[in-house]
Amino acid sequence: MRRLFIVRHGKTAWNLEKRLQGAGADSPLLTDDLTPYRQLAHYLDQYEFAQAFTSPLARAYDTAELTLKYFTRHQAPELQTVNDLRELSFGQWEGRSRAELIKTAPELFALMSKRQDDPRLINLGMENFHEARRRFAGALAGIAASLGDDDNALIFAHGGISQIGIQEATGNLKLLGLKNLSTSILAVTRDGLAVDAYNQTAYLSQVDLNEGNVSIL
Repeated sequence: MRRLFIVRHGKTAWNLEKRLQGAGADSPLLTDDLTPYRQLAHYLDQYEFAQAFTSPLARAYDTAELTLKYFTRHQAPELQTVNDLRELSFGQWEGRSRAELIKTAPELFALMSKRQDDPRLINLGMENFHEARRRFAGALAGIAASLGDDDNALIFAHGGISQIGIQEATGNLKLLGLKNLSTSILAVTRDGLAVDAYNQTAYLSQVDLNEGNVSIL
C-alpha cells in the first residue's frame, strides 16, 4: 500500500511567542537542542521512502534537511520542493500575537479559527480557505499518483494547511490541530486517501500538551 507521511515543521521563535506565522512570514527554527529532530528521524527511518517533498518555506525546508541528515538505516531521498505545500497566508495578521488578535478582533479571529471565508478576512490579505484546502489536497493527490505500488512518500509542511488539507483530502472534518514535529500518515486506497494515523508525537521525549495551531481558538 502507498502511504504519505506528513510532518509538521519544528518549533520556531514565533511558535514559541504564539504569533501567526503563515506563507508571508518565516521566523527561524529553534535549534539549540537537536534531540527532537534526531528522535523524529529515528522514527521515520524505520520506513523506506521513495520520495521526499517539502514546502518552499524555510522552516519546513530546514526541518526536512535536519531530519533527513540523521537517517542511518535507509538512504534519504532527494528533497523536492512543492509550492502548494506552503502554509496558509494570514495577510496583514502575519506576525501578530494570538492574544492581541483575540483582544482587538475577537469576531474575525473566531471566523479565521473556523477557517470560514469572509470578505473582511480577504480584505486583510488572508488566503481563501476553500482554495487553500483544495491546493494542499491537490498536492497530496499528485504526490500519491507519482508513487509506485507500496512506495512511501515523506512530506514536510505546516500546521494550518496540513490540518485543513488532510481534512479535504480524506473527507474527515473532525481532525484537530497538529503539534510541531508530529507525523500524520495517509494510506492511498482505491477510493482516495484515508487517515491511518494523525498527529503522532510518541517518539518525542518532550511534548507540549498545550501546543497547537496558534491561529485556532
